[in-house]
Amino acid sequence: MKILILYHSGAGNTKLVSEILLNRLKQTHQVEISHVKKEYENTRLQQFDLLIFGFPTHHAAPTLTMTEYINRLNKFDQPIKSFIFTTYGLYPGNSLRIMAKLLQTKNIKVIDYEEFKAPATDGVLLFTDKLKFMFEFEKKLQEKINRFVAQIENFQNLTPKKLPPYKWYEPLNNLVKPLGMKYYEKLKSQMHIDPDLCTNCNLCVTVCDRSAWQSGNPIPEFVLDNCEFCLECVHKCPTQAIIFSDFMKDKPRLNKRFYHNLKKTIMK
Repeated sequence: MKILILYHSGAGNTKLVSEILLNRLKQTHQVEISHVKKEYENTRLQQFDLLIFGFPTHHAAPTLTMTEYINRLNKFDQPIKSFIFTTYGLYPGNSLRIMAKLLQTKNIKVIDYEEFKAPATDGVLLFTDKLKFMFEFEKKLQEKINRFVAQIENFQNLTPKKLPPYKWYEPLNNLVKPLGMKYYEKLKSQMHIDPDLCTNCNLCVTVCDRSAWQSGNPIPEFVLDNCEFCLECVHKCPTQAIIFSDFMKDKPRLNKRFYHNLKKTIMK
């Protein structure tokens, strides 16, 4: 069976889950994994028996990058089977439901889905670093992954599920969501580089697929309109030079070392 795992990830939660799925599935199947890229368009996707889409939840919805990727696809002539999952910090909202409905417009049928509570990529920067749960995956992570993998292994015998259920709290969330988005837009507008810490390594330029950072002299330049505030650049900057608030200057980052250690713990 040929499987393609397509994911979008900011700091690294969704990437980590995608890599765990890869390690589990590649033992018995031919599996490819990729951050969402333009070369994986209709013709390429049709070569796989199954697609797995992974994405973070931002403001109770799929990320802009993943949404734009799906919108770029043409509608498939023949149905394509898929699984979807999301990682989230506080609550997932209806992100899985939104994604499933979007995929339906492309004739991509969702067989099953899962959501994983993960380290809070924004919360660890905005709140006290004493809140240990903000740096951890949920305790049921392995149990959920085991179930998800079992469903993937058996996908040929399964029929597509109904849309993920509408979350009861979503009307309440819709009342406060505009305020939250306005707050995050304000934070995003304050994104900048501390010139005393920046070494102009250009890692932020390299990791940002949306070109929100561009090479500059003496330091990279921020392009506000391109940024979706995924915080990948903030967490991966080796000198913690990228900040949007003085409050988070010395806060721990969910960097490469953090995810390396977390992956070892999860996969024991």
